[in-house]
Amino acid sequence: MITTNEALAELCQTARQFPALALDTEFVRTRTYYPRLGLIQLYDGEQIALIDPLPITEWAPFRDLLLDEGVIKFLHAGSEDLEVFLHEYGVLPTPMIDTQILAAFTGRPMSCGFATLVESFTGIALDKSESRTDWIARPLTEKQCQYAAADVFYLLPIAHKLMAEAGAAGKLDAALDECGLLCRRRQVVVAPEEAYRDITNAWQLRPRQLAALRLMAAWRLDMAREKDMAVNFVVREENLWKVARFMPGSLGELDHLGLAGQEIRFHGRALVGMVAQANAFDDSELPEPIVNLIDNPAYKAAFKALKSLVAAAAEQHGVSQELLASRRQINQLLSWYWKIKPQERRPELIDGWRGQLLGNDIMALLQAEYA
Repeated sequence: MITTNEALAELCQTARQFPALALDTEFVRTRTYYPRLGLIQLYDGEQIALIDPLPITEWAPFRDLLLDEGVIKFLHAGSEDLEVFLHEYGVLPTPMIDTQILAAFTGRPMSCGFATLVESFTGIALDKSESRTDWIARPLTEKQCQYAAADVFYLLPIAHKLMAEAGAAGKLDAALDECGLLCRRRQVVVAPEEAYRDITNAWQLRPRQLAALRLMAAWRLDMAREKDMAVNFVVREENLWKVARFMPGSLGELDHLGLAGQEIRFHGRALVGMVAQANAFDDSELPEPIVNLIDNPAYKAAFKALKSLVAAAAEQHGVSQELLASRRQINQLLSWYWKIKPQERRPELIDGWRGQLLGNDIMALLQAEYA
């Protein structure tokens, strides 16, 4: 158990002598915008360390370990762990390899859980009863510590076996590329002024209503980040949409729309003020209407054609259709191709390892049939 700055510095110096580590975190996230870190687990092949983040104040040695490119960091289903590292320390583990991704490239299900993986390799059934425990409360129990330690103790040897399997199958480069994509996704931060685009049914609103929604969604996201509150604990998404749809001019109208008393009490004047601000905008200041992708008359046919192309490529290259292309990725591609939603990056289906397998065929199909 690591509870002091000195012990952490010594641990990190020792860990940097190893070629690979298993890392995991335990955190709590109920009403907060950011996860609240309760424990970090590290295993270098010789020593399991449980790092208690609550008493430690000097994190430079750990940050340096995360950034040490000579030490591979293995995580399992690590997207939320990456968020923790990025929020707490401002960096991502580099290089990072996710064993859930490795498992998917070796013929296992896309969302293969860690306990399933451990049982398949070792025959041991992990006790997962502590998975929903309060990791912020102290002292941690012996059972909590055993649970946390097991996650990294089994992870490291399994990771090496999965690396060998992926390499033997000729899939290791693609798997590592997918791990890089996971890191890039985690680094995407929604700009507050763009948050309105992600509100359900925003496409149903007219430009002036969208202007109100844009103001309110940006305000809500800024407040959630500043106060570390889950966005729906500021104002619920459906209520934000209602305010934009009906453009109320008073607190009484907010009550009539069904907003919670707490929402009206704390934020009612701000919401009504943003509605008034949107009403005062010149027409030239209003956002463009949001186009709903599935309303495009070519959408169903294009989606079906892309699914068929993906199915053929998956069979040809020996990867699962689920891994090769999700519905979200197909929709992302079509939104980009038809210029429905602005995107900074190339769609995932025509980039990286997917682009190598699918890119030319996808673009040929779209240009021939759906220009």
